[in-house]
Order: sequence, then structure tokens, then C-alpha cells
Amino acid sequence: MARVDGGMLAARALRDEGVTHLFALGGGHIDPTWAAAPKVGIRRIDVRHEGAAAYAAEGWALATGEPGVCMVTAGPGLTNAVTGIATSFTNGSPLVCIAGSATVRGHDMGEVETIDQLEIVQPVTKWARRVFHVERIPEYIAAAFKEATTGRPGPVYLEIPIDVIHSDVEESDVFFPGSHWREQRALAAPPALIEQAAALLQGAARPAIVAGSGVWWSGGGAALAAFVDHTGIPLVTRQAGRGVVPDDHPLCFGRDWSNVAHQADVLLIVGTQSNYFFGYGLFPRLEHLIQVDINPSEIGRTRTPVSVGIVGDAKTVLEQLRDAVPALNTGDWVARLRKQADEIAARKAELARSPQVPIHPYRVCAEIAALLDRDDTVVTDGSNSLIWSNVAFQAYEGGRVPSMAPLGTIGHGIGYALAAALARPGSRVAWVVGDGSFGFHAMELDTAARFDLPIVTVVMNNQGWSAGWIPLGVRHYERLAPGFDGEGELVERPEDLRPALERAFALGKPAIVNVLVEPAAEYFPGRYLGTAE
Repeated sequence: MARVDGGMLAARALRDEGVTHLFALGGGHIDPTWAAAPKVGIRRIDVRHEGAAAYAAEGWALATGEPGVCMVTAGPGLTNAVTGIATSFTNGSPLVCIAGSATVRGHDMGEVETIDQLEIVQPVTKWARRVFHVERIPEYIAAAFKEATTGRPGPVYLEIPIDVIHSDVEESDVFFPGSHWREQRALAAPPALIEQAAALLQGAARPAIVAGSGVWWSGGGAALAAFVDHTGIPLVTRQAGRGVVPDDHPLCFGRDWSNVAHQADVLLIVGTQSNYFFGYGLFPRLEHLIQVDINPSEIGRTRTPVSVGIVGDAKTVLEQLRDAVPALNTGDWVARLRKQADEIAARKAELARSPQVPIHPYRVCAEIAALLDRDDTVVTDGSNSLIWSNVAFQAYEGGRVPSMAPLGTIGHGIGYALAAALARPGSRVAWVVGDGSFGFHAMELDTAARFDLPIVTVVMNNQGWSAGWIPLGVRHYERLAPGFDGEGELVERPEDLRPALERAFALGKPAIVNVLVEPAAEYFPGRYLGTAE
């Protein structure tokens, strides 16, 4: 009988789970899997830092709705990836991290690149295991994918020591369980809770919906659109849920949850976290809060009492509600929200035409948005730059506008951009990043060049770190572009911005547009434009 080593077992198991791209950085502890992956049809995307491998794996999940996979070597390879793993943990994104480690027999002997990796990752993963026997590698990989996708998605970690991955075994002694994570049954809500929620929505004068990541991970975009079309209830989207219902849908008010939620009398929140970015779930004027989440511990983790809490799969519960709630008379309420949205849009339009020098950051975002097609991807990354990106970029399809995690990570954007470009070849990708965040993983533009990914990088250069204002000065980041087979431009005046962006998008190679922006632009007003009557 043929013998097979651990690396080939891992590669075959990953292929069985549907993996097509493996984000990795090579190292001696993972060499057998590194060598085996292309032999089974998995494309290796070798990055320049393990942090970017983890970000790209999450970016794959955010772009496709399916688990992303990264592979890193032992010791510093794993510790470099931890922030990316933690980011996906707070985001609730399905990520599978496979890492090498020291030999089993060499534990506590001072082997090179040895550290207690399991102890490090356990606080930021749903599930973490070490493989001790080579023939069990496929079992553990299948378990990893099920754990990453069961309930609230999240990152998982599988460690394969170097002596295990280099071992071989008779192929007939290996059990390949196959892929079953897609077959997991969606959790429906008890009919009594659906009836209670439906009654509250029918009795509302100003009902509204806030839809988050849970809708994206459940594949519930169509179910959400059908529900709002049928009932007439207005909605906003946030987190990975951005774009599951297009921002230009007549009942969708983009990501402006605060203006809508603070005026609603009955609010249905589906698959979204109650955290800093969602006002900690505090809505003082609200009469009733209906909360739907796959994670039982999320129910009631708000600062507003929950009238009906439903533990269930977002898509399934939305389908149940669609059958239980009739068409509602929301015309006046929606018209009121639309009038306010139009007023906010008029204020934005003024900033989009601003002739000021240094360039206003909103004008930069608006010029980019005007050049993007509906299926293009724009990745926002940074602190001050994120403020303006959030009010400028519209989402028309799921997975097209990934942004900051609740962890507050910056520097992640190029990993997300790499994944989006690989997941949707032919669709354009822009990485809009602050000058501080650009410094974290700018070398990944080399990865973009090597894999022929024409990512357009727009540096919102306010010449410093916004927190505490640490000056960086005017640095010529655009001069890096020729080193990555691309071209770069410095833009200092607003009339030069559109032509520079047009050239960058037409280039077909990695491009850098370095834009000097107003260092201390005031935050855009209008989040609380409406007041409840």
C-alpha cells in the first residue's frame, strides 16, 4: 500500500473542505503542507508577514461568506498572526489557522521557535487543538471547519508539530471524514416567539431593522430583502451585513443606524453586536427591542431591555417573520427618514465639492466612490480616514465594503484587499488607508504585484497619527509603487485628484495615490439629525 506524509494528508483534507486559496508564509515547520498544497489544486498565496496571512484569510471569509485559511510556521510565525486571529474573533468571522510547532518529544527541551502556542491562542479562538498522530490530521481539519462555522462563526486553531507533519502512514489507515460544515442545520425560532415579535412590529408606528454580520454568514441577504419588501419596514446594515440589501434600495438607509434607531419605536436587530460601534445597544426612546442572534449570550447584552429575544439563524428567522408579519403602513415614516437622509446627502455633496487645500478627506472618498462600480470592493483602513470612508462609500452587494473590527485593528486592509482581488478576479479593489496604517503592512503590495493583483492604494495622508497627534510629516509613499511593478502619484490639489485616480484604476497594476488631506477635519455632522415626535 502507498504511504502518505502529514503534509499531503493536510492538503487533501483542506481540498475536501473546498479550500482553493491558502494564505501563508513558508517555514520549516510547515514545509510538507506547503509542498503538497499545489499538488492537490490549492493555490498558495505567500505573503510577506504572517499578520497579513491572517488578515487575508479573514478577508476571504468577508468576501465570499466561506471560511478563510491561513498557515503559519511555529513560534514567531504564530505570534505574528495573533492580531489577525483576534480580529476575526471579535468580528465573528470563520477563519481556520493551521500552525506548525516544535516536536512533540521536544517540548520543554528548549527547541528553536518554541512557545506555548495553544495557551496564546485559546483566548482569541473558538476552538484550539494540537494533533499528536499523523493519521488523525484529516479528522482534526474536518472538525476545525465545523467549529469555525457552527453557531456564531469565528476563528479556530490547529497545531501540527513538525515531527507529526513529517511522519508518514499507510494511506489505508487514514480516515477521511469529508466535508460536512455546509450541511449544518439552520436553527429556527419557536413559533411563539415569532408571533410575539410579529405582534410588536405590527403595532409599531416607526418600526426599523438593523441587520449585521449574522445575515451575511447565514446567507440571508435575499431573505432580508424579501422581508423588507413585503412589510415596508426601513432598515440599515452594518458590519459584514453591509450591502446584503443595497444601499440604494428604497427602504435601506445605508449604515446610518444611529439616526434610524434613535427615532424608531420598535427595533428589530438581527445578527449584530451591541458594542461601542452600536452605541452599546442603548436606545432611550425605544418602546420595544426585538433581538435575533445565533449566539445565546448575545441576547440581552444591550443597554435597552429586550422585549423578545430569539436565538436562531438569521436567514431562517427572517423567513419565519416574512410569513408572520403582513404589509405595514410605513409610508409616512419612511418618507420622514428619506427627507432626513436627503438633507444629510446635501451636506455631503457640499464637502465633496470642497476646493480647500489641503484636500478635505471627504472629497477624496467621494471622488473614489464616483469611479467605483457596484461590484467593486473598497477596503477602508485607519482611524481618521475611516470616519470619512464610513460616510462616503455605499454598499451594493455583500462582501464589498469590509471595514474595522470591534477590536479596533488597523493595518488589516491590505490583507482584506488581497483576498477580495483573488476571490473576484476582474473586479476592481481599492485600499483606502491612513498614512499611519499604511506603514503596518505596505510590503504586501509586493504580494499584490507577484500575484498580478491591480489593487489601487489611496493613502489619506494627514501627516501623522491622529491619536495624541504624533507627526509623521510629508512622506512620499507614492515612490514605493515602482518597486512593486506599479506607478504612484502625489496629489496636493483637489482638481488633480480625479485624473490621478482615473490613471490609477486604468493602470492594471498596483498603484499608489498619495493624497495630502486636511489634518484635522471636523467629524461629519448629521448622525442625530432626526428627533422622535
